Amino acid sequence: MQISQETINDIREKNDILSLVSQYVRLEKRGRNYIGLCPFHDEKTPSFSVSPEKQICHCFGCKKGGNVFQFLEQIENITFVEAVRRLGANVGIEVASEQKVVVANDNMIMIEMHELLRDYYHYVLKATTEAEGALQYLYDRGFTDELINREKIGYSPDISHFANDFLEKRGFDKAIAYEAGLLARNEENFTYYDRFRDRIMFPINNAQGHTVGFSGRTYKNQEPKYLNSPETPIFQKRHLLYHLDIARKSIRKQDEVLLLEGFMDVIKVNEAGLSNAIATMGTALSREHQLQLKKLADNVTLMFDGDRAGLEATLSVGETLLSAGSNVYVVPLRQGMDPDEMIKELGQEKFIHYVNHNKMAYVSFKMRQMTQQVLSNDLVYEQKLNEIMQNIGQIKSTTLRKKILHEASELFKVDFDSLNFEVSKYVPQTTVAAVPVQNTSYSKQERAERLVLKHFFSDKALFFKMQQHVTDKHFKKPSHQAIYQALTGYYENEDRFNISQFLSFIQEEAHSDIISIDDMTINSDPTVDEIHDYLYVIHTEQEEQQTLQQLKGQLSEAVSAGDIETRNHLMQQIIIMNRQKKR
Repeated sequence: MQISQETINDIREKNDILSLVSQYVRLEKRGRNYIGLCPFHDEKTPSFSVSPEKQICHCFGCKKGGNVFQFLEQIENITFVEAVRRLGANVGIEVASEQKVVVANDNMIMIEMHELLRDYYHYVLKATTEAEGALQYLYDRGFTDELINREKIGYSPDISHFANDFLEKRGFDKAIAYEAGLLARNEENFTYYDRFRDRIMFPINNAQGHTVGFSGRTYKNQEPKYLNSPETPIFQKRHLLYHLDIARKSIRKQDEVLLLEGFMDVIKVNEAGLSNAIATMGTALSREHQLQLKKLADNVTLMFDGDRAGLEATLSVGETLLSAGSNVYVVPLRQGMDPDEMIKELGQEKFIHYVNHNKMAYVSFKMRQMTQQVLSNDLVYEQKLNEIMQNIGQIKSTTLRKKILHEASELFKVDFDSLNFEVSKYVPQTTVAAVPVQNTSYSKQERAERLVLKHFFSDKALFFKMQQHVTDKHFKKPSHQAIYQALTGYYENEDRFNISQFLSFIQEEAHSDIISIDDMTINSDPTVDEIHDYLYVIHTEQEEQQTLQQLKGQLSEAVSAGDIETRNHLMQQIIIMNRQKKR
């Protein structure tokens, strides 16, 4: 059963493009539009534009974008029907499940396996005697039933074929389950068995909220303490940030990421009331992580364990993020303590107070760690001074930069003005991002085609009036032909042109042209004669192009025949025609 166009239109109109895109991209107002770093490709200068007025978005670099449906399809890698269903749910419009048409691929099957097993593991933890020890372990460590349910924590029984049998009964391919990291395999006889046994199971979700892996925690004295899913097509640590699906909204609101060492820290800190906490999956901060963090928020606060390893991780990650352009802060925990231990000692309310009142700039934190070295070793003194000057130069805020310069002046015993001069060498020259524009030159024919289409966008009556004179054959560019054809069907049902709606009527390849044509400024009251003038330009250009191709063919024949006189004459004609085309 198909979803009615009326339902699609209703859902599209009730979902605001700015609100949707803002969940994924940090946007700044520029004139009537909003701009930000494109979520679809790596860039340093914002080229992704959102128009609340037209209810569309568009990247001037990679050309991706569209209306609310198309943006969600691209950002979440889902089908159109799934995008309609999700956006419908946002505004209280239910799209029946029988209307969902999905072509399953291996990745989708892997996710389905994980989510079915997640729910089954959770049931086993809460409802079976076999899991009593695991459940009591969680209770003893402060996990409430509400928290266990919210995080969908489960238990994998100490049975080698529990998940294996569960998946087999539901018709899943064991080879895909193995590739998904849920099963292991005996390489001698190629038999499959459960990867996770007798472990508390913590689901790991991707940014879209789908379960793509697990971390199995022992509650006995087994090794390893944590057994994570291996790298798979859907579970890649360099891309994953734990709890991002839950924390994204708070991160956007606060413009701050609270980055922790591990997923268990995130669960406890989130439970304490800090909803912007996320973590990497036990791996170094990857290039992909840096890009995600940069697009999520300007500010990143590090809160790692208060031991030697935590300190080293703070300095390493802080350096990386500062160089990547983030504003980096640190909340130093008490010696030897992790976030959970701090929460237990202080209580949730005092812990939040501690976090909010012990946040310092990363460079300030770094200087405090090097005080002893700087005072006792002149070689280290000079090295660290140069290093700190570069770090301070990377700080965006002028006020914060000056504050830390005063701290550096005290530490290194150098007057403020001298340090300020030194830092100025490292401060990047910044310019305010302008609204991106397309610098495209068009031939006379293409410009005429675009103007005809723009007038048809603006005036339905003119479009129908000109139909006896215009066909898709008038347009040389394939996307222009497709746009004209789509307009014919569109105007049969709609009274006026709505770009957000029209984008759903035509293939994605034409979207960039539609958006740029719609942005053109034209005479608001075109005449039929004006359209005929454009058609004349198109026709003349087409004839000239045909003539030019004929001359080139004759030139090739003259060269092959060794006819120098004819060759020179034809070359002169071609040169003259090319000059005229450029005028």
